[in-house]
Amino acid sequence: MNEMLASLMSGLAVLFDGEMGWAILALALAVRLALLPLTLHLARKMQANQKIIQSLQPQVEAIKTRLVDKRADTFPVISALYKANGAHLFDRSTLLGALVQMPVFGLLYKAISNASSGPGPFLWMKSLATPDAALTAIVLLLTALSAYYMPSAAPDKAMLMVVVQVVVTAFILWKLSAGVGLYWAASALVSTVQSGVLRYERRRAAGRAVS
Repeated sequence: MNEMLASLMSGLAVLFDGEMGWAILALALAVRLALLPLTLHLARKMQANQKIIQSLQPQVEAIKTRLVDKRADTFPVISALYKANGAHLFDRSTLLGALVQMPVFGLLYKAISNASSGPGPFLWMKSLATPDAALTAIVLLLTALSAYYMPSAAPDKAMLMVVVQVVVTAFILWKLSAGVGLYWAASALVSTVQSGVLRYERRRAAGRAVS
């Protein structure tokens, strides 16, 4: 698989007159767009689960109040309530989405790291083999936009999600090569588009409910 990806990247670089940076972006966008139907489906399931949990919150609070002296019984009762309403306390869609993308990212990470190890500038970057502060800033901005526009069942926690995702991304990305950063930028761009689609669908559904 690594050899196939390496050959594919070499072929793409030839199409872009030897510019490995454009080859990385093209491959990253192609992979993320191919995964977009799946990630959208999983994100919709996650939102549906969050909506059910939010609607059950008054009942959850009532259970906590009723069992205030029997805390050991609280979790099983709440779990049974969620199960009866088709909700999951631990969102499996989010976990599945991460598990699906991890091996893909692992393969691309190795291929892109090898492809960008050679010398040569790209756009404003002096080398794809070393970190680039401006590219990292772009990735963080796209990550923040994606997290901000992602519809949430808990709007009061939306800003916390933005901060957490930006901090985690910055921690991971600041020492990675610009070649890997380009993949991350393309992935974050598609994630932003996905968040926009989900927000549009939610507003459209809310509009139909009002009318």
